[in-house]
Amino acid sequence: MSRNVSRDCDSQPMLEEYFAALSEIMAQESETLGRFYRHPGKLGENREALVMRLLQTYLPKRFGVGSGFALFGDEVSTQQDVVVYDQLTNPILFPDTPAPLFPPSALVALIEVKSTLKAGELREVVTKTGAIKAGLRQAFAHHPAPPRSEALVALFAFDSRLELPAILATIKAEEEANEIAMVDRLDVVCLLGRGLVLGGSLFYSTTNNGEPLVAGAPEPRQQRLAVAAENSLFIFYSRLLDYILGRGEVRPQLMSYLPPDMPLGEIIGIG
Repeated sequence: MSRNVSRDCDSQPMLEEYFAALSEIMAQESETLGRFYRHPGKLGENREALVMRLLQTYLPKRFGVGSGFALFGDEVSTQQDVVVYDQLTNPILFPDTPAPLFPPSALVALIEVKSTLKAGELREVVTKTGAIKAGLRQAFAHHPAPPRSEALVALFAFDSRLELPAILATIKAEEEANEIAMVDRLDVVCLLGRGLVLGGSLFYSTTNNGEPLVAGAPEPRQQRLAVAAENSLFIFYSRLLDYILGRGEVRPQLMSYLPPDMPLGEIIGIG
């Protein structure tokens, strides 16, 4: 039986009750922003800031939270709404600008944020996810110690007219139409206060005792799961935290992102 925070909070575990309260606060703040901002871009940026604030507050301080681009050697990704990165061991390029560049070793999670999720936007995120995951994997092609598991890619929506089964069906259809491998699939959709759709690496690690999904590995038959949950924020946060902590530290090895045949200097003397 689903539980309503306002009438049944006495029976909730403290952690769940705490995040239920955070969820209500985020929903109220999002609604207030919608009343005052008429510019869709700025409204979207402010809602992204709500997600950033949550993660900045509750993720371990090892992880930074920002917005920007993933660096693929001599190319960059599309802009990422929210970037979670390991800030203890990785340099960030243009760190003081609104859109810094993050080396692949730094990235642990990439999150798209939508105010009211529409089917067309969902299909775009599915395609974008496949491209960025493939790009990150290629960037690690010459890295001597690539990560145990790949960066998580998520979609966080404050609202949607789509029901969870429709979200799952749209994701499945788009992934199959574009022949997106499971390792390149969108990992989680969090619909605030309503539920989640789990897939890709997150669903695999959740159902396989934390083991990472590896490119080329046999894919399980059940590949996506829609879960109705009023406290979707708590599930989203806890799954995200478990996954990124299990990923481990990745050394930058910046020269590994360069083409392997690129000359890095000329030897002009040997002593």
